[in-house]
Amino acid sequence: MNATNVLVPLNPSPPSGHDEPASGADTLVSVARDAQSAFADRGIYPVSLTSASVYDAAIARLVQWLDLIGTRFDPAANPWLPVGCVGPLLVLGHWDVLTPPPLPFGWFQPVLLEKEDYSRHLRLSAPVIAAANAPNWDELAAPRRVFPGRDAKLVRPTTVRAALRFLIEYFPHQRPDLQKLQDVLVTTDDPAEEDLPPGYHGATWVLLERGAVADPTVIALPEDVVRRLPPHLAGRIRVISERGKNLWVASERLPLPDVEDDLLNELGEGWHVHFVLLDGTRTIERAAPRDLCPADGPLDATEAKRSGQARVKIEDARTRTRAAETLREPGVIRLTQRDIRELESYNPRRPDRDPLKVFLKELSAGIRQGATDLHVELGLESYRVRARIDGYLEEWLEMPAEFGKMVVGAAKEQFGMPPERWLPQDGACTVFHGAEIVNLRIAAYPIRGIGQKLAIRYLPRRGEVPSLDHLMPPREAALLRRAITRPYGLILLCGPTGSGKTTTTFSALAEINSPNLNITTMEDPVEYEMDGVNQAELDKARNVDWEVLLSGFLRQDPDVGMVGEIRDRATAETAIRLTLTGHIVFATLHTMSCAHTVERLVDTGVNADMLANAATLIVSQRLVRRLCRRCRDGGRRNATEAERELFRRHGLPPPQHVFDACGRKCDACRNTGYRGQVAAFEMLPITDEVAQMIAEKRPVRAIDDWMRRNNFSRVYQAALALVSRGETSMTEASQWQAVWDDLPDENHPRQSD
Repeated sequence: MNATNVLVPLNPSPPSGHDEPASGADTLVSVARDAQSAFADRGIYPVSLTSASVYDAAIARLVQWLDLIGTRFDPAANPWLPVGCVGPLLVLGHWDVLTPPPLPFGWFQPVLLEKEDYSRHLRLSAPVIAAANAPNWDELAAPRRVFPGRDAKLVRPTTVRAALRFLIEYFPHQRPDLQKLQDVLVTTDDPAEEDLPPGYHGATWVLLERGAVADPTVIALPEDVVRRLPPHLAGRIRVISERGKNLWVASERLPLPDVEDDLLNELGEGWHVHFVLLDGTRTIERAAPRDLCPADGPLDATEAKRSGQARVKIEDARTRTRAAETLREPGVIRLTQRDIRELESYNPRRPDRDPLKVFLKELSAGIRQGATDLHVELGLESYRVRARIDGYLEEWLEMPAEFGKMVVGAAKEQFGMPPERWLPQDGACTVFHGAEIVNLRIAAYPIRGIGQKLAIRYLPRRGEVPSLDHLMPPREAALLRRAITRPYGLILLCGPTGSGKTTTTFSALAEINSPNLNITTMEDPVEYEMDGVNQAELDKARNVDWEVLLSGFLRQDPDVGMVGEIRDRATAETAIRLTLTGHIVFATLHTMSCAHTVERLVDTGVNADMLANAATLIVSQRLVRRLCRRCRDGGRRNATEAERELFRRHGLPPPQHVFDACGRKCDACRNTGYRGQVAAFEMLPITDEVAQMIAEKRPVRAIDDWMRRNNFSRVYQAALALVSRGETSMTEASQWQAVWDDLPDENHPRQSD
């Protein structure tokens, strides 16, 4: 049966008189095994399955996910089972919700099964799942970004469009569904149910935490309770499930406070009613656009009472920008899904080639392939286009110099930049790329007085940031988490350009981001856009420099501050002064190690005693390419004795096996053997002993020796640890090897520093 089974949000609205439910991960972990009523209070929807409990669509979706994340279904490991799916969302069920699922909470929907149903479903579905083939990726569109780990932190969307973009970014889709969804988001400001592919309407309800979604045709209904249903309510609601004195009823429209009152009067003392939305693919009436967004309506009395002070969101229709208006704005590029498909097949070498289409083709390709930078640069006799992917530049296109100048001119016109070519210029642009919104930072640079080079930076998308547990090993994550939860302290993140400092900073900010903290930043530019964080950026065109921002920053009553980069003594002293007045402050520097960060700050002229009192943690990091999980096993080999000795010399247990980049006939990594990047971390906690060394202005070597004695890894050691875990290759790790250190193996030469 391919129909939707059941769908449950992580945080459905509780009934009157109940506490607000916990967040997704906390919900499932905190449930008591033997307290049935606790399941209802925490929003976990109980399901009694009908006899037809094997669903092809759900099994296919599970196999897609397992293939995508490189894991296997093990029926002997008490697994979560596929129960159904709504659009791209998979529904997993288990009788014991304390069992760890294969996916992070937020990337699937949990339901509570009867133990007998679970056993029967496992017996029926396990052979089918084991026999299912990996998905045909030619027919399936993989997500732009795979979720970062089981404990990933989900930044939940708050509008319909944001929810649909989130689905596009993180979920696999059938290609026709994905193309329809992308076209809808480009052409429609307020998507309604009839505009979306089947099931996507229900998926948005879950992401927006509006209520549970169910298909009652595959649920065994509690007949004894159905018979007690008042006749005048039979046409408005359907009984779905009953557990203890908790009743779940479904309706096509929510909320229904009058129905809840009638049911409670009929059922008697001690009952609680929970409402479920009927499955939109069959029974939901056409919902008005405002019904899709949970923030559009006022808080009811129950919710206002729970929160103490009612939270009201006001939307002004005038702020919505129509497609036609956006097209006329400088610095805005809008590409529909049809445009993207045409650009993908456009031949840039055709005789009548269009400079604008050539540029947009390369710009779109950079977005689709996950590039961080795009370069359009003038050589001696020609222009070329290069893209930086996973930290490495790839040459994509070469063209005659005169045509290249036309491409640069067309690009600058799209960006709204003046035609001046003798001075460096900075610009910004927003690209509506199908359903995605991508911000660009552009820098133009004069080349030999005859042309210009464009450097285009793709800024990170809104939404989810990796959790600290995904970014770094447990010891380092615990150390950073302890530092950010102290009442005050200066946390310094250092490394070269492109080493991931900003990602680490915002992952830490996401951990503490809450309504009771005022987080204020100064950035150049704003890269991660995070709701709940007050972000300011430099604007030299309007004379908004660091000094101007600093003066306003201190008057914003910040609890937590973030300084994009410490560039001089004034910025450093401001960060230290703010810390010593009882605040947490994040700051970044371009230094090569934790010890050199201390030396650099002292050299700028800051007071060493004040720095020793303010700083709590220094983090240095580098990025290496992550091995592609789909083809990694093809490069597995035994570690050589020289490599094993290298691990021992750096205080690490030698691995039995290491991996080289394979990439043979692998579309996932474009035959490179690598997909994505992973960070190697070095951390220096400012203990009393370290603070004394800073105050005494001890040399870098003294701090390095302290780190070695106390088992704090250097960057190269951390990179070797990634090799031993199969995250990266010896070749990638060796680029951070000291020049005086022995090479790991003559067959695996070190890359140049």
